[in-house]
Amino acid sequence: MNKLPGKIKHIKNSEYLSEVTIALENNAMFNVFLVETPQTASYLKPEQKINLLFKETEVIISKNLTPEISIQNQLKAEIIEIKPGKILSEILLKSAVGEIKSLLGSTLLQQMNFAESQEVLILVKANEIILSE
Repeated sequence: MNKLPGKIKHIKNSEYLSEVTIALENNAMFNVFLVETPQTASYLKPEQKINLLFKETEVIISKNLTPEISIQNQLKAEIIEIKPGKILSEILLKSAVGEIKSLLGSTLLQQMNFAESQEVLILVKANEIILSE
């Protein structure tokens, strides 16, 4: 599980949903969609320190550093290690907000021809992130 520390900067809510903007290190911002509101979750308040959690399988890697895509959470990163496996392969990435791991199918890893030291863009959908105090 990937874990990034941050601080809640903005909360927009409607009925039972919230869109929470989180400030990470080095001025990076991530957005998270939650089925909670400040009325139902006491930790949802501006300036609250929070951890973003997301699975390695939810990290999308793009060779295109400026894709026109509808995923808000994007960070440039460098591949620092590739651990190939029979079915799944692990990629360790270094970004401005820390190290992030990604898991992808080994066949896809071969097709994408990723290499260590390569600069890539990582993407994480807002609904795939969990917040933790």
